[in-house]
Amino acid sequence: MSTENPATAEPPVLLVDRHEGVATVTLNRPQVLNALNHEQRNALIAAFADLGADTSVNVIVLGGAGRAFCAGQDQRESATMDAQGAEKRIADYARLYDGMRRTEKPIIARLQGYAAGAGLQLALLSDLRIAARTMKLGMTELRVGSAAILGSALLRAVAGEAAMKRMVLMADFIPAEQALALNIVHEVVDDDRLDGRVQEVADTLAKNPPTATRLTKAWWRQMSEEQFAQAVEEANRAHAENFAAGGLSAGASRFVSRKEG
Repeated sequence: MSTENPATAEPPVLLVDRHEGVATVTLNRPQVLNALNHEQRNALIAAFADLGADTSVNVIVLGGAGRAFCAGQDQRESATMDAQGAEKRIADYARLYDGMRRTEKPIIARLQGYAAGAGLQLALLSDLRIAARTMKLGMTELRVGSAAILGSALLRAVAGEAAMKRMVLMADFIPAEQALALNIVHEVVDDDRLDGRVQEVADTLAKNPPTATRLTKAWWRQMSEEQFAQAVEEANRAHAENFAAGGLSAGASRFVSRKEG
């Protein structure tokens, strides 16, 4: 599966490979460190729906091409967004995150380079996170003027309130070993062992009885459903207020200017 545009012959923004019960989903915008735009969000929504329904798939591995897992939201998109676009983007993220939560097959995040903002959120929505030793991660929304609503909720559930507040307010990056100590990632391996270890774990999970796994994951989703729904509702409200105040587009514009300057 790919999302290649035959009219422009541009590379697909998402790659999906299936092999012996394991589906590998790869974010494929390495030129921007896999920063998420609307096309890639929609491709991810479709991919998780498709893989969730595919009885030949028992495990999903989510990774990124090139030097990073995912640098977060594409700030070039944010800098030019109007109110309607901002509202639609939150709806897209809610659909994507809900789709991942409803995927009743284990999701393994393969983490290398950077996982920031929305990229870290994709990792937090995965069931297992395996990181290369040199990778760094951060909840960096405040750095670009975006309210950290969904990110705070997801991070708090995994790392606790103290770690969440520190990471959100500082908006910086922490190394993989520190993320391991905070239980944000489950394993840290040498960079040249990352692919091998992810494959080992995926092969192990693929052997588990699918019905028992499905029922367990459905229960996990139910346990956190109320908080997730509240976070989505608050994200809609907060991002609308932030956009109206000019914080979202102004922060993104400053970020893009620094990158291009």
